[in-house]
Amino acid sequence: MSEKTAVAVLLGGRNSENYRSCQSARDVIDALEEKGYQVTAYGMSMEANWISFGDLNSLKNALKIDNFELSEESIKDISEVTESLLPPTSLLETTVVFSTLMGGWGSDGTIQGMLETEIVRFVGSDTLGGAISSDKSTAKLLMEAVEIPTPKHVIVPDRSWRRDPVSNVMRAALLKVPLVAKPARGSNGVGVSYIRVPRDFKKGIEISRNFDGRVIVEKYHESKQLFECNILEDEKGKIVLSEIIQTNFKTKDKVFNFISRSDKSSFSFTKAQDLEADIIKLVHDYAKRTFEVLKMSGYAQIEFMIDKEGELLVVEVNCQPYFGKDGSFALSWKEAGVSYSDLVDRIIKEALSRPAGLI
Repeated sequence: MSEKTAVAVLLGGRNSENYRSCQSARDVIDALEEKGYQVTAYGMSMEANWISFGDLNSLKNALKIDNFELSEESIKDISEVTESLLPPTSLLETTVVFSTLMGGWGSDGTIQGMLETEIVRFVGSDTLGGAISSDKSTAKLLMEAVEIPTPKHVIVPDRSWRRDPVSNVMRAALLKVPLVAKPARGSNGVGVSYIRVPRDFKKGIEISRNFDGRVIVEKYHESKQLFECNILEDEKGKIVLSEIIQTNFKTKDKVFNFISRSDKSSFSFTKAQDLEADIIKLVHDYAKRTFEVLKMSGYAQIEFMIDKEGELLVVEVNCQPYFGKDGSFALSWKEAGVSYSDLVDRIIKEALSRPAGLI
């Protein structure tokens, strides 16, 4: 089937995840070609223009550049590039789309909605699952409704902040410092700030508001262990769990934000060691329940923390994780005995097994 299946890889995006999407696409394209798929590539530039790549090898060479970002400037060095304001018809005629777009206007239901409207199959969560899981404020409310532990928080809506910032600061203050402010629909640690003392409340919220009008302020938990357990669905919709992967920090940053995430020398990933059997059981249970309550499909990355008091918490959910071979998502499946090319192949086959459109 794979020799006849046309797969369009979608990369870039108009947000801070653009370069990570490009890194993901580089490895995904290689894996798809290894498995014999007919591969084409399309992108969204930082300026929100659609890009069609007629010379895949030229694109692959560009993607080898460190921190390559898809933009009006960078595409000048790629052969056979076509720009358009609207999604290319050839993209919408592809059998299945493998999007590596992350964050706002990428994995948050926007691209998924466009593809569903055009009845195009694609990997990962649908419009609803992408929108819910990408919005921390909504995701946390649903997790709390089914008793999945997550840090206590308050939501600061845009209108409420513009109307009366003082009352929102007072609501956040009830959680007591230290706190962490985050853009509700942010990703990759962009706009995350550590609030150490009450006078930092307004500044911390304003930093997050630069990236999203809706902000979530949550109780800071000092991490003892930070790890993830990831999910795949097979062609019959059965959930498969990865090995648990631990993040090891070489610095003592208070929060894992954009700056610390961008410095790969400051952390590493390894298979988690010395987790007690009852903790592993809870991690598996919370991962599956989170996947289901947030309406996700295809695959997901579920991040956990054990804090200094020994409490297990779900701290982050990604319906579209970083797909690079050097990332924790790929490592979690490698440790489970699934090679990278097989991982990509399984994701494509699961997408093909689903009906196109609403599921």
